[in-house]
Amino acid sequence: MTEFLLGLAWETWAILREASFFLLLGFGLAGVFAVLVPARVLTRYLGRGRIKSVLWASAIGTPLPLCSCGVLPTAIGLSRQGATRGATVSFLISTPEIGVDSIALSWALMDPIITVFRPLAAFVTAVVAGIATNFWGARGARAGHVEPADPAAPVGPEIGDARAAEGPAEPPAPPEIPLPLGARGGPRFAEGRTAARRIFAYGFRDMLDETAHWLVLGVVLAALVAVLLPASVIERYLGGGLVTMLMMLAIGIPIYTCASASTPVAAALVLKGLSPGAALVFLLSGPATNVGAIVVLLKFLGRRVVTIYLVSIALVSLAAGYALDWIYRTWQVSPAVTFGHASGFVPEPVKVGSAVILLGLLARSLWRVPVPDEWIRLRDWLAALTGVRLTAARLRAMTAIGLAALYLGSGVFTVQPGEVGLRTRFGRVVDGQLAPGLHARLPWPVEDHLVVQTDRVRRIEVGFRSAEPQDTAARGFGRQALTLVGPGFPAPPSGAISFWYQKEKVADESLLLTGDANIIDVAFTAQYQVKDPVAFIYNVADADAIVRNVTIAALRAALATMTVDAIYTTERDEVERRVVQDVQRTLDLYGAGVRMVALSLLSVHAPEQVHAAFRDVASAQEDRILIIDRATTFAQEAVNLAEGDAAAMLESARAFKDQKILEAEGDALAFSLREKEYRRAPDLTRFRLQIEALEEILPAAQKILRPGVADVKDFDLWLLQPPGTKKGP
Repeated sequence: MTEFLLGLAWETWAILREASFFLLLGFGLAGVFAVLVPARVLTRYLGRGRIKSVLWASAIGTPLPLCSCGVLPTAIGLSRQGATRGATVSFLISTPEIGVDSIALSWALMDPIITVFRPLAAFVTAVVAGIATNFWGARGARAGHVEPADPAAPVGPEIGDARAAEGPAEPPAPPEIPLPLGARGGPRFAEGRTAARRIFAYGFRDMLDETAHWLVLGVVLAALVAVLLPASVIERYLGGGLVTMLMMLAIGIPIYTCASASTPVAAALVLKGLSPGAALVFLLSGPATNVGAIVVLLKFLGRRVVTIYLVSIALVSLAAGYALDWIYRTWQVSPAVTFGHASGFVPEPVKVGSAVILLGLLARSLWRVPVPDEWIRLRDWLAALTGVRLTAARLRAMTAIGLAALYLGSGVFTVQPGEVGLRTRFGRVVDGQLAPGLHARLPWPVEDHLVVQTDRVRRIEVGFRSAEPQDTAARGFGRQALTLVGPGFPAPPSGAISFWYQKEKVADESLLLTGDANIIDVAFTAQYQVKDPVAFIYNVADADAIVRNVTIAALRAALATMTVDAIYTTERDEVERRVVQDVQRTLDLYGAGVRMVALSLLSVHAPEQVHAAFRDVASAQEDRILIIDRATTFAQEAVNLAEGDAAAMLESARAFKDQKILEAEGDALAFSLREKEYRRAPDLTRFRLQIEALEEILPAAQKILRPGVADVKDFDLWLLQPPGTKKGP
């Protein structure tokens, strides 16, 4: 509950900071219109004609840089001066949507197509709403003329009902205030001071008194809408089509967004994937109206006119959105390519100063002016409904009870997963290990609590500082929460944190000395976590500073014992490991409650002044090493080949020797076996030898052997002539 109230208070302040300058300008212009501009001039241009007054109102509102809240007092003042309802509504729409500032911002953030189309669509919206109001905004009366009132008189509550039918004759104008220069051209300082006093009295007293309660109510309601609207809805569910346009319309109408704040948001959404037509619907509906403006207009213009006002904005915005999408599709233009960069106009000190001034004026008006009648009627209705009448005493009692409940409720807090809570009593830690969950403590100043993220890996940069990525609106607003006045607090990224290489060098940290008296340029990051929450909170004033200094000292000590070549090449992992150990040891001695996670050497090279020379030397050394490696490889290859050939020759000789020995042994064994067999059958051996001898002696002759008588042991030999030879005589 406390966090919700703090968020609501912050959103309220953000709205006032962005809108106060334009609100003050609007109240001042309302006084100028009421005092210095003759009533018959406004009657002539804005008080006559159902169409002409609307066109003039749109033309007059075009150059005025007012937002949807800042235009309210000016439009009400114009209505008091005699402008028609249609002219008032047209002025209410054209002024916040069309202006030099919004056109310039559209050109800077978006592209020429939407820069031209946006003011045209806004002008059409204003004209359509104004004409519809003049024709259908009043029943039974012609809405072409309004009875002018005294511009210096206090604003009454009957503005929305004081419109009369257009008469045939022009009513008499009220007495005019002389301009700062008289009729003869001489200075009229006394009259000028009187006019200035009346301008301030009308704009910052009468007009502010009439709208103070409603402005505060509208701002608070708009802040509630912003706090209750999840920031992830737009990125997750919006893309294009009718549903998306209706969602943008539903977001834009109740939320207060000035033109300068809504343009960067729309550009970022388009770069994320939102269709240009849906973005245009947001640009037309957001600056044109909001909850605060609707609340005020319901009082001064009535429900019928406000209904026409809102319906005209919705219908024309949707039609313009479809037309713009059709143009982009027909021309085949990609908004991601054509959209540009964002810029601001009003300086931040001016915004803060204007907000402080407006808060003072609002507090003065709220103290001076009684509660509006509408609020009293609402109180009576609630009393009749509930049976409890809200009196001043009961309101004070309810306020006291509410404040007491909020005071007691401030002692209830939650510890999220990955966090550790600390509970203190009068500054002394009574519980330093609160687990994730819901906890309660005594309210401040008796007890207090702190929540520390222990699972978060914190990262410091040494030797460089990463530049913020602001090259496109998508990078500028892609991960920021959507608030009423534009991007708010940066939302944590959904993925891992990446190193942004657009960096700024820090020479005092990056230049280090090696052991061989060389200077090197080092850029690295160190990651650490909270190990002891109590020590981290109470022993260390700036954890990033102490981790950075200790890491730099440890790295200097490590590099002072190593050569530059080793650091450049093979010893980087060893340096990282050694530095992490040394830093952890030192932090433990300091009692910092920090655990070192890692150290990453992102860039290690020579200083910029001698970097080119070092690269040349390194290239020459690499060439030398390459040549030596090639020669060594060739020599080793030749030696290996020679050794292989020698080994092959030796093995071949050994194999030949073994072969001959085995063959001889085989022949000897075979001879011995044959000799034994020969001895066992000598006749057969003799017969075989005879036959072999005949075969050797008579190789060409045909021989026929016929065994003889068994007991004779002889054989017959017949010799025949070889085939193919001629017989002799």
